[in-house]
Amino acid sequence: MSFTETTTNGIEFTENIVSSKGAEFVLFPTKAHTAEMIRAAKQELRNSRDVVRLRMATAADRDEMYRSEIFAHPATKAFKWYEINDDADLITRERKKGTPIIGYINTYVIPYAIEMRSKNLQKFGEKIINF
Repeated sequence: MSFTETTTNGIEFTENIVSSKGAEFVLFPTKAHTAEMIRAAKQELRNSRDVVRLRMATAADRDEMYRSEIFAHPATKAFKWYEINDDADLITRERKKGTPIIGYINTYVIPYAIEMRSKNLQKFGEKIINF
């Protein structure tokens, strides 16, 4: 997932290039954002960017953002990708509960790094270490 930016009225969005004609934009409004604010954010993007697609974030998009934040956090920099617990159901559950990223890392990444390494070695073999 790409990095997030924010519209002038505070709605987070991502931008992913999809063709030479432009990008897909995904808006991540919260409950605090009104329909008018969302409309204004869409118009702002259409006026200032090369929009090929524009859509609202799905639950899967929100899970992927949460997952990306886990991998990008400074507390996980010492870990390899295969040592980080990124179980999809766990991510969904913790995101919906409102667990902060550092809380997820302290509870589900750091204590389970060795176990995750072992599981992924069994699943993918030694090639993950030499990748």
